[in-house]
Amino acid sequence: MLLMNLWIFTLSIILLWWLFIVAKIHAFKFKNFSDHIKKVTSVLLFFLIILTILWYWIIIFSSSTSTSIQNYSWSDVNQINY
Repeated sequence: MLLMNLWIFTLSIILLWWLFIVAKIHAFKFKNFSDHIKKVTSVLLFFLIILTILWYWIIIFSSSTSTSIQNYSWSDVNQINY
């Protein structure tokens, strides 16, 4: 389960970072249209770095805790105390 979560997250992060790189290229191309493009892309870069590290940390450490399922028999079900 951990490997599946890591692969899905990694593929989505690759797509997200690719879109960020395209946006950064367009920001350099159209930097004369607005004074705020450099600030916005810098904030977006910081935000993406923090989210990427945070979600990798959450995926790795949340999957290390496992839950156990108890098996019950029919005799356990019949012994209900009200």
